[in-house]
Amino acid sequence: MKISKFKIILIVVVVIQLIMAFQGFDVCDDGFVLTFYQQIFSNPESVEYNFLYWFSGFVGGLWYQLFEEGGILWFRILAIIVNTSSFLLTYKLLKNHINKDFLLFSLVMVLFVNDYGYLTFYHNQLTALLTVVIIYILNKAIIKNSIYQFILAGFILSFTVLSRVPNAVLYILILAIPFAYYLKKQPIVKAIKPVGFFLIGSVLGYLTIYVILLSLGQVEIMKNALLTIVDLGNTEGSSHNFIDIFRAPVYNYISIFIAFLKLILISLVIVLIQYIPVSKKNKLIITMFIASILFFVWFDTGNIYPVYSLCLFGSIFLIIKKRVSFEVKVISFMSFLTLITISLGSAGGINNSGFMAIWVGLPLFFYLINQKLILTKKAENLNTSAYLWCIIISFLALKAYNIPQQTYFDLGSRLDKKFAIKSDKAKGIYTTEKRAKIINELLVNLEKYVEPNDYLMAYDKIPMVHFLTETKPYMYNPWVWIYDYNSFEKKLNKAENEINEMPIVVQQKFETIYKFSEPIDDYMSTKKENSDFHSNERNALMNGFLERNNYEVVWSNDYFNIYASKK
Repeated sequence: MKISKFKIILIVVVVIQLIMAFQGFDVCDDGFVLTFYQQIFSNPESVEYNFLYWFSGFVGGLWYQLFEEGGILWFRILAIIVNTSSFLLTYKLLKNHINKDFLLFSLVMVLFVNDYGYLTFYHNQLTALLTVVIIYILNKAIIKNSIYQFILAGFILSFTVLSRVPNAVLYILILAIPFAYYLKKQPIVKAIKPVGFFLIGSVLGYLTIYVILLSLGQVEIMKNALLTIVDLGNTEGSSHNFIDIFRAPVYNYISIFIAFLKLILISLVIVLIQYIPVSKKNKLIITMFIASILFFVWFDTGNIYPVYSLCLFGSIFLIIKKRVSFEVKVISFMSFLTLITISLGSAGGINNSGFMAIWVGLPLFFYLINQKLILTKKAENLNTSAYLWCIIISFLALKAYNIPQQTYFDLGSRLDKKFAIKSDKAKGIYTTEKRAKIINELLVNLEKYVEPNDYLMAYDKIPMVHFLTETKPYMYNPWVWIYDYNSFEKKLNKAENEINEMPIVVQQKFETIYKFSEPIDDYMSTKKENSDFHSNERNALMNGFLERNNYEVVWSNDYFNIYASKK
């Protein structure tokens, strides 16, 4: 029995993701989301801040109810399901328009765009999938003028917004409806009716979400979470300050423009090679060899900007070119709207979360080049497919080298990640000897002071401790470093007033973001220069909390202190 190329590639990418699932132990982002899934139904008030990502928490919480014993590993399996679903749905959306080989390999590129592979299931992955679902359904609604599908697209968008509140910018996709009427040279006023149905679907979505929140007793928690955005956005120096959030895209697009200029230079080199006086066959070999090296170097930046430039270039050109079908233009327009909006609201912008937007955009670039839609008549004899293969081979070769060298926030070769974390919640997860030793020593001693469902205060970049110990975050957020000093003070005072018991406190004495540093003697200093990692004001508030509540160190090593209150 002959197995299709599609099935072979699908099996290969799933197996690769499964192999990667066993390695890497991040105590920051993974701990932040996993604690949310663990507590969303049992102790939702303890993860109030996480409600800004409510629907991802709802999905993760249901998965945790089903596979509680699976721990971290099973949430990575959920990530594989979500990522592969995005792969499949994008393939279904574009398979009638794009060469199957280029479509499949461009989707493989999207799947492995990050050098660390992929994260445990979290809101950005779900956002990417739901965005592809909306584009797929909205495209069908426009083609068939289907009232039901316009309503369904709006309904799903509501849940997308509640997966990550900044996703509200995706309401811009509604512009695809009047754009379609413009392309058909029909009065744009006719778009009012389908737009209305889209908005009705969205209202129905929010009503459904409200009923779910009401039935779970979580409406007030959601209100409090939304109010936190205002605090973070107005505090100078916060990573979520409104000014900084809008400053990030400026830097992002400058970087994308620079990446695109480099692409133009590579293209010029390829054109110049055509003037070398050798046989056509040798010329192709020389061109592909040099192009592959240049593309390899071009992609090797440690960021997403080169890939993003391809997506924007493809989407924009397909919108404005005449020799493009109506459906491809509509899809390209929705891809463009997604590319320019979806990362808004993220502190790092496109570099941190741009991968959510590229599922449709990258295949469109391959379609544009393969169809020779940007070439002049004199250049139409160029073998563009050969150059596209150079892009694919260079990219995949780079990832084949980079991905084995690291996992998310757990740097170092995957060959060195063969040491286990001694926790039922981390079964099957392996990391470096140093990292495993540091965490295991903490867990062995912490279990003497806390039990599941106890309150714990983990300061300040170690949210995974909550998940591994099944403890409730004291300050309504497992990752308190996210709070600026203003929000930190408000949430700390609120906890002291509302929660009768004093929590055990775990305080780290080293950095855990990106990598585990060596111990830092003045980690809790209030006189160092402020940075993204250090806040004198927040440390002062924490030190004040420990002092006024008579906390003392009950266990300590070079990396952690465990405090208990005498009250």
